[in-house]
Amino acid sequence: MSGYFLFIHINQLAPVESPDTIPISEAYILAHLRTHGFSGHILGDFLDRPLKPSVLEQAINTHKPRALGFTVYQENIEWVRLWARYTKRLDPGIHVILGGPQITYMPSEALRHMPEVDFLCRGEGEEVMLGLAQALTEGKDIATVPGLCFLRDGRVIETGPVPGVMDLDTYASPYLLDLIDLEYKQRVVMLTSRGCCYPCAFCYTTRASGGRVRFHSVERVIEEMRYLKSKGARDFWFADPNFSHSRRRLVTLLNKIIEHVPDISFWCQTRYDSASPEILALLKQAGAGTVAYGLESANPRVLEKIKKRMDLERLSQVIRWTQEAGIDVELFTMFGLPGETFDQALDTLDYVKRNGITVKGNSISQQVHLFFGTPMSEDPSSYGIHPLPRTRPTYLSVCRDFETNTMSADEIRRMSMIWRLNRQDFIEDVRAERNLFNRAGFITQNRAALADQPEAGCLLAHIYLALEEYQAAFQCLEALKRNFQEHSMVKEILAGPFVVFKTKRSPAAPGYKVIYNCQGFVDGKIIPATCGHYQVSVLGDGKLLPEFEEGVLGLRPGHWAEFPVSFPEDYGLQELAGKRIQFRVVLHQAMEPITLERAEDLIQAPRSIYRLMDTMGLRQHNENLYYMVLRDTVLRSLTEDVVDYLSLINFYLKLGFIDLGLSLAHQLPQDSMLLGHVAHILRINSLPKKAMDVLSSVGGASDGIQLIRAQSLFDLNRYQESEDILNGFGIPGNVQFLDLRVQLAAQLRLPIETYLKRVEELLDAKIESMLG
Repeated sequence: MSGYFLFIHINQLAPVESPDTIPISEAYILAHLRTHGFSGHILGDFLDRPLKPSVLEQAINTHKPRALGFTVYQENIEWVRLWARYTKRLDPGIHVILGGPQITYMPSEALRHMPEVDFLCRGEGEEVMLGLAQALTEGKDIATVPGLCFLRDGRVIETGPVPGVMDLDTYASPYLLDLIDLEYKQRVVMLTSRGCCYPCAFCYTTRASGGRVRFHSVERVIEEMRYLKSKGARDFWFADPNFSHSRRRLVTLLNKIIEHVPDISFWCQTRYDSASPEILALLKQAGAGTVAYGLESANPRVLEKIKKRMDLERLSQVIRWTQEAGIDVELFTMFGLPGETFDQALDTLDYVKRNGITVKGNSISQQVHLFFGTPMSEDPSSYGIHPLPRTRPTYLSVCRDFETNTMSADEIRRMSMIWRLNRQDFIEDVRAERNLFNRAGFITQNRAALADQPEAGCLLAHIYLALEEYQAAFQCLEALKRNFQEHSMVKEILAGPFVVFKTKRSPAAPGYKVIYNCQGFVDGKIIPATCGHYQVSVLGDGKLLPEFEEGVLGLRPGHWAEFPVSFPEDYGLQELAGKRIQFRVVLHQAMEPITLERAEDLIQAPRSIYRLMDTMGLRQHNENLYYMVLRDTVLRSLTEDVVDYLSLINFYLKLGFIDLGLSLAHQLPQDSMLLGHVAHILRINSLPKKAMDVLSSVGGASDGIQLIRAQSLFDLNRYQESEDILNGFGIPGNVQFLDLRVQLAAQLRLPIETYLKRVEELLDAKIESMLG
């Protein structure tokens, strides 16, 4: 019988560069199996590197694995089911095993709702999987293996708890065995300990670990770090829940890092009451770049309800100490906590900002999750938490699907929007003029929820200015002046000056905005990383390399130039760092800057004329320019390219120019296919009622039109009407159609059998889509 074990690490939320895609749990288990004579490997399924069915099929055909294992979270469990279902199609004899946080306290009856799953692994994965591997290969009764849950003759079998070893060095290092592919990774995950002993009501770790914290030896940690550094790793993520649980061990570990693994950086989390200026100085010397502390809420009564003891003044002092030591600070926070009001949740955001914490990384707050095994999930009513009525399978926890005595579901959603608005990546995108339409769409589609947030108006004004929508920018600034004139961000933008640009035929000069294409060559060979189409820069703002800017200065629109550029040794892209590259630059347009001192002057500001007719190229390479070209194109010529016409409607809706978007839509021919596209655009821009209005004139509608109608009704919370439409037709194998049927089964609280049947139909359609 095969002694080969296959694992799939699924994280469809993170790209391959993220340390979140390091399969640390699966790798520990595989390392333990390897040291006991078994073999196997790990496949990855990531946001930008999805697993191909052919790769899994080849692995199964080549290695004939006895079992397939997954680490399961609420966020990936449907993907786990999909791959497990596909695996059973390829080889029904493979055992599918689920472990991880979602599984430890998942109700055992969940196995009846996941027919493609054979075992739930409870507790320490290394011990359970080794016991199962030995039982499967030696023909022993699996009921003798601790830590398993499975069905036998229709009955649920739970084999009892499995003790974890106290000395974590018992488990072999997946890094030292080279079981983890670190290609593309800039940061490496490290685990120096496991477990927690604190009683926080929102977390299950203490219960799962029996209130114990167990450790790897300092020598083992240093050995791994030295090995990883020899392989090129310079940045580490200590993922321990209690990195500083033992002060003596922490001091020893940090001193060993300083001595044996110098010139590295790392992230860690610790309790604020374990921090002192001396410890922080040692952390900094060892390479700590960021230290994260648990805040959760800035309200003492809320903290008391979740059994989180916290001195907020002392935490503020620790934050200052950390920052003064030259270490960045992150704060874990949540909203929707027991007893927390909307205003108290806002106070937590204010605490974060008041203490100089940038809302990025782990400082990005999230709604508290009701996961299996947490005290709040076990008895939500005692915490004033009310799960929303839904049909849900037993393998899904309530998660975020609840409201509380003190916060409605709408208030919780609104709080989520406010945190998103304050995220650093949101603000940086607007400042750098990236993703402007997505960012604008978020603000304009949630105007009511964000009406009292001056940041929303400031960011929208910046977007309008970048897209040369000066009248809209002025109106935005006037509203900010009326309502929030004392807010610091509002004061800054109102102070001006405002720089606009006017198209010129003269050569590019300092301060000019330029639009250009560029290519870099080495020995006549194009370097892909240097290629840019319809790039936009302002000469003199310091964002271009000096030699590149010198080559562009004096160039006339419609002309090109060649010149060399030397990249610094520390340039961000390794393939360009330290190289001297010959560039060819074609200048499309140059625009002269005009400075306006007052916001009122924006009313008369000239808008640039863009002489760029390559709408296909603009669509692909520069969304902002694409919009500005479409906006100024005669509508008659636009109708020659329906994609451009529909794109302009979409742009207008995202910017909040609803009347302009609808005006364009009304000028389209009364063609059902075109109107279907318009309705889809309206719906995805949070205008389902307008989508229904557009479709009201479409008779003899196709299945696709009917699906858009049903989706719009769903968005309007008219669930039964949506269900009635879907019951009148079917689109075999259509993932959108089947996904909506699953959502309706949940919202209408249809029988669990109906829900599960629809989920299986959806999973099969997704498999066929992947195979196709």
